[in-house]
Amino acid sequence: MVKNKASYGNRKVERPSGLLAIIISFLVIASILTQLDVKPNYLNILEDLSFLNENITRLKINAFIWLINSILIIFLGPSVLITFLHHGRSTSYLAAFLISATGVLYLFYTATCFNIIRMVSEYAALPENGNNFLPSLAFSMLINKTNLQLIAYTLTGISTVILGSLIARTGYLPRFIGWMSITGGLVYMVFGWLDTESLVFSAGRVIFVFSLMLFGSYLLLRGTRDKKSEINNPPSI
Repeated sequence: MVKNKASYGNRKVERPSGLLAIIISFLVIASILTQLDVKPNYLNILEDLSFLNENITRLKINAFIWLINSILIIFLGPSVLITFLHHGRSTSYLAAFLISATGVLYLFYTATCFNIIRMVSEYAALPENGNNFLPSLAFSMLINKTNLQLIAYTLTGISTVILGSLIARTGYLPRFIGWMSITGGLVYMVFGWLDTESLVFSAGRVIFVFSLMLFGSYLLLRGTRDKKSEINNPPSI
């Protein structure tokens, strides 16, 4: 049996893309489990620094997870572009750009995390009653980290919505994956700024990660298929 090229995607690209998506989804779960949420408040900055120092190992693990994940997200963009480009969907260009841009933004976020780790270590090495500028600088870094995270949530949501619409509209993958992606992306965009501790945001995260896993699994195991093309041009024997 000879497969119709118009009906089947480039499996050499789809398999790595699917594997990337699956790895990224597991790294997102790992980053959530190791995340330390500290709301910047200058009145409590000394307590925050002590808390971060007590959990410095967890902070380092989270930073390394995001470093790896950021690089993988950047590579996922071109993989998505090549995967969907041969289907003739212009939306794939936008989705690929936004996905890679999200990865770049998370690189800046990761750099800020490493700067905070260094700052916390320096603060812990100071005399107990040392009067210095480090708390003020650490507070500024925590503010910067929070702002980058909020922007990253927004960009993650936008890129996920665009990718989800691409999946849902083309039908090359099960449409429910696309609608799940759109739902998770909208929650990231809206509740990332409103309340990241709400049940709605947590549910959106679950939907986002699950849709990413399904997206990767279908690309890895089955690939994209043009149902209309399969009907009009069935595989020849």
